[in-house]
Amino acid sequence: MLTLQKWVWLVTPNFMHGWVRNIFFILRLAPNFWYDAMRFYRYSGINKSREFRGEQAARITMAYHQLEKGLSYAQPRPGFGVEVVARLFLAIEPYIKQHGLIAPATTALGVLQAYVAFNESVQIDMSTVKARMANISHSQADINHEGGVIAVSRQYLAVEREAGFERFFNSRYSVRHFTGGSVTAAQITAAINIALKTPSVCNRQSWKVHAYSNKAHMQQILNIQSGSRGFGELASSILIITSNLSSFVDVSERYQAWIDGGMFSMSVCLSLHSQGLGACCLNWSKLPVEDTAMHKVANISLQEQIIMLIAVGTLPEQFNVAYSKRKPIEQALQFHPFNLDT
Repeated sequence: MLTLQKWVWLVTPNFMHGWVRNIFFILRLAPNFWYDAMRFYRYSGINKSREFRGEQAARITMAYHQLEKGLSYAQPRPGFGVEVVARLFLAIEPYIKQHGLIAPATTALGVLQAYVAFNESVQIDMSTVKARMANISHSQADINHEGGVIAVSRQYLAVEREAGFERFFNSRYSVRHFTGGSVTAAQITAAINIALKTPSVCNRQSWKVHAYSNKAHMQQILNIQSGSRGFGELASSILIITSNLSSFVDVSERYQAWIDGGMFSMSVCLSLHSQGLGACCLNWSKLPVEDTAMHKVANISLQEQIIMLIAVGTLPEQFNVAYSKRKPIEQALQFHPFNLDT
């Protein structure tokens, strides 16, 4: 028996087949995008309902990470982040009231403690911040000190890279303190060549890396990305990771570009680490106006989905990196026993 699609195909003239194919594709695509949009609207924090614990935790983490980033710059600006601190307190207080003094609120307090220490070291009055922290936490035991920054050295990273996979993996940090030294095309090529082993759907390998080293061109790119102020100008190279949409052939693969591209991006970060280079992932969750602007400025075809940017640079002898406690394994892993009786 002929399906409706095959019947329409047979009864329409050949010159209309392109239109027919497009119509069927749109008819299949539309309900899937509607499903995605409604699920995102319902369960994400986009409507700022603050009803979901995950949303509350995300807002706390986003705010304290901004402070961590600022503290990890080569020269943190004294008194930076006043508005972020205010926003962080507004997120912490209701979270603790609802869920208790637990992570990520405790981690945020640790970051605030590091923030206070830095500013006091450069004679900035932190009495207001300290008083508000005291209202939340009455003892040092309430504060998770795994938040803020830690000092690492180039020598330490060199040792850790050779000490087995676990220590290699755990020694990779987002670096926001570069020396401005030269990163060669050979080093970038070696790193990307390693990353090519990344798995992808049906081994389609849709990814591509666009590398930029001209300072003026890099600045144009970073201005659109807008998340690297304070350290991006010291990067030696900017990489833009893309995934070619033509590699995906079914409506069910509408998000495979981000999946494969994301996996490849992580491989690139680890590969850069293996070459002794510093790298920092730069977010590319943007609106269409910014996306089209980046494609134009970076000279990338719209056929390629931009996944993310990576700032690459040379490491100083010693530097600070953002560091905060990771989720406990219980929150990241769930075993599902198979029950034959159900």
